[in-house]
Amino acid sequence: MDKEELLEYLETNSGVKDKFMEKALDYQNEKNQKRPFAKRWNETKVERAADKMFSTVLDNIFDKLKSAIKSSDDKKWNMFIEENNVLEDLEDSMSEITFE
Repeated sequence: MDKEELLEYLETNSGVKDKFMEKALDYQNEKNQKRPFAKRWNETKVERAADKMFSTVLDNIFDKLKSAIKSSDDKKWNMFIEENNVLEDLEDSMSEITFE
């Protein structure tokens, strides 16, 4: 499984991305409101910043899973994710995540 396949798997089988993006957008919007009016970002730039944050999280998730699974076989990835409750743990983590 590669990163794009992992992203598709997460989007299809969990609310990990949605939960993260909700909090990341809130954080980026709050941060944006603290900027001087003339330097505030438009909505597209705020969304890109949140997307970049998620991309970093996805990279970390992928790297940790890849080192644990040591195979590119999708079946092994799916089995590992299911047997180790990875989706549930990630959803819990995304629900509890805070940004400073």
